[in-house]
Amino acid sequence: MSVVLKPKRGTNTPGTDDIVAGEIAIDTSAQKLYINDGGTVKEIGGGGGGGSTSDITQSSHGFSVKDAIRHNGSAWVKAQANATTTLALGIVTAVPDSNNFTVAQSGRFELSSHGITPVGQWFYLSASSAGGLTATEPTISQPIVYVESADFIYVYQYRPTNLLVNGTSDITPGDNTVTSAKIVNGTIVAADLADDAVTSAKIADDAIIAALIADDAVGAAAIADNSVDIARLNVSDGSNGQLLKTNGSGTLSFTDPPSGMSVSKAFFMGQL
Repeated sequence: MSVVLKPKRGTNTPGTDDIVAGEIAIDTSAQKLYINDGGTVKEIGGGGGGGSTSDITQSSHGFSVKDAIRHNGSAWVKAQANATTTLALGIVTAVPDSNNFTVAQSGRFELSSHGITPVGQWFYLSASSAGGLTATEPTISQPIVYVESADFIYVYQYRPTNLLVNGTSDITPGDNTVTSAKIVNGTIVAADLADDAVTSAKIADDAIIAALIADDAVGAAAIADNSVDIARLNVSDGSNGQLLKTNGSGTLSFTDPPSGMSVSKAFFMGQL
């Protein structure tokens, strides 16, 4: 005599009030089979195509279906792309009750009327909303959900990427990582330099030439005592007792004092 097993039937997803531990039930409307596994109702052969999932028991977890979550070493919490240490390990695909949930790490899953739009594109872990998804790629980019249709999604843990997005200051280059070859000529202007930020130690020898100094830009206060010597005057040194003269056109040279006069006498007589 054959034994016929008749699981409980209904038109809705069964709960723990419908089946006790070890019992199975069929949702004839959705055509799905469920089992009460130690107090948690789970779909048998579910997932809309199969994938990698884990059933987790965590008291008062507070998660909802579609939440992106991570494990912080002691508990599951909502993930967020605002730091490289808070990224997602998976997506919540089922929440039987407040103490149990299913997290999907990879695969195709049916989440009826999930509401993630638009379809046909990747969604990233949100940087601004814990557990959220966004269609706009954040600076810390972790694509994790691809939306196939209004009822099916794919979950994959892609390696996150730290993007340098134009117009943001989220990434600070490390010491000595930006070389002069990476800086476009003319992009650093005076307004970009803090007061007193450029010291003499930052200026190479002979790097500042006359063409780089504006007219009348160097005042007496900017010249240290005894710092202007023959080499700075662009004139060849003369002999002992000679005088420095100009030709009236900006050229300096040394010459002997007028015949029979000392330097001091020539000065006081107006010959110099």
